Amino acid sequence: MTDRPPPKRRSGQADGHPKRRRTPKPAAADPNDERRLTSRTDPGTPNRASKSASELSDWAEEIYTAPPDSQGRHDVDAKVTVSTRLRKPKVHLMAPTTVAHIDLKRYMGRWYEIARLPYFTQRRCTQDVTADYLLGEDGMVYVTNRCTHADGGIGTAQGIARVTDRNSNSRFEISFRMLYGVHVLWDHYWVIGLGADYEYALVGQPSRRRGWVLARDPQPAEASVEQWLAEFADKGFPAQAFERTRQTARRN
Repeated sequence: MTDRPPPKRRSGQADGHPKRRRTPKPAAADPNDERRLTSRTDPGTPNRASKSASELSDWAEEIYTAPPDSQGRHDVDAKVTVSTRLRKPKVHLMAPTTVAHIDLKRYMGRWYEIARLPYFTQRRCTQDVTADYLLGEDGMVYVTNRCTHADGGIGTAQGIARVTDRNSNSRFEISFRMLYGVHVLWDHYWVIGLGADYEYALVGQPSRRRGWVLARDPQPAEASVEQWLAEFADKGFPAQAFERTRQTARRN
C-alpha cells in the first residue's frame, strides 16, 4: 500500500473503456452541386463543351422565313432565308420580290441616279451621281460610282459586285471596301424593277432602308419618275422619303 491517491481517469474514459467519438452528420446536399457532379462524371449527360462542331451547329441554327399568312402575296418573297449560329428569337423577313430575269450584258453601262433614299454614305453627293457597270470575264461586275460634292469636288468609289441568284441575275452583293486585298462588308443590291428596254431600274435592299431610282436618261420625264416611285411604293418602300438627285447632263 502507498500513500499515493488513485490515478485520475482521463477524459473520455469510463470504466476502463474509451469514449466513442461522435461522427458529425453530413451536411444537406446541394442540388446544384449534384448537377455539377453529374455533368462532369456522367458520360450520358449532355454537355455543351463536349458537343462536336456539327452538333453545335445543329443546336444553334435558326431559320428565318416569311410568315405563313404571307403566302399568295406578290410583294413577299418566301424563298428568302437567313441562318445564324446565335440563338435569337425568330422573326419574319418580309422581303420585296425582284424582277424575273436580267440580261447582264444589257444591264451594263452607265446609269444616272434620279432619286434615292437618303443615307450617310452619300451625304456629300449633291448632284450628278452616276454608276458605271462593267461585266468582267470572271463573271464579276466592276462598279464605278461618281458624284459631285457641294464644293465642286468629284467623289469616286470603286467596287465589285457578284450575282447571288443565277436563276434571275436580279440579286447581287456589292462591296466597296477591301482589307488586305480582299473585299469585305458586302451589301445587298437587288433589282426590284426594270424597264422593258432597260431604260430604268429600281434598286433596293431587302430591309427597304436603301433604294435608288436609276435611268439611262439623266433627264427623264416627270411622269415617268412618278410612276417609278409608285412602283417602289407598291413594293413597300417609303416612296415619299426619296430625294431627287440633280443632274446637269443633257438629255440623251
